[in-house]
Amino acid sequence: MRNEKLKLLEPFIGHWRTSGNTVDGNLVEGTDIYEWVEGEFFLMHKVSVQIDDQKVSALEIIHYDDMDDIFRAQSFGNDGSITISSMKIMDDIILIFGDNERFQGNFKGSRIKGVWERFVNNEWQPWMKIELIK
Repeated sequence: MRNEKLKLLEPFIGHWRTSGNTVDGNLVEGTDIYEWVEGEFFLMHKVSVQIDDQKVSALEIIHYDDMDDIFRAQSFGNDGSITISSMKIMDDIILIFGDNERFQGNFKGSRIKGVWERFVNNEWQPWMKIELIK
């Protein structure tokens, strides 16, 4: 049976234009696509962005973890990296927690705005501000 919490992922569904800047001043531009895998138990997220002169692509699968009452995600990057993270959605707030990266943002109609941070030198430091527009 499909968990009702999966409905919290509905606002993500669609094609998004992604833009922003890193703290170093590098431009971030590209697309994010969110779509259900057939059955609507898993959300597929495709990332294709350019950060300055670096192409970043990833495929992420998001699911709901009933035991811990949290969303889990596993991402596979074009650089061979695999990232595992957790996500909470509360009203219009989006929180993503990974070992070395975290995100805090908000849904605002057909927009998502937020800040990514990275864990560097034993502390969280701002990495980039982004905005996704449907």
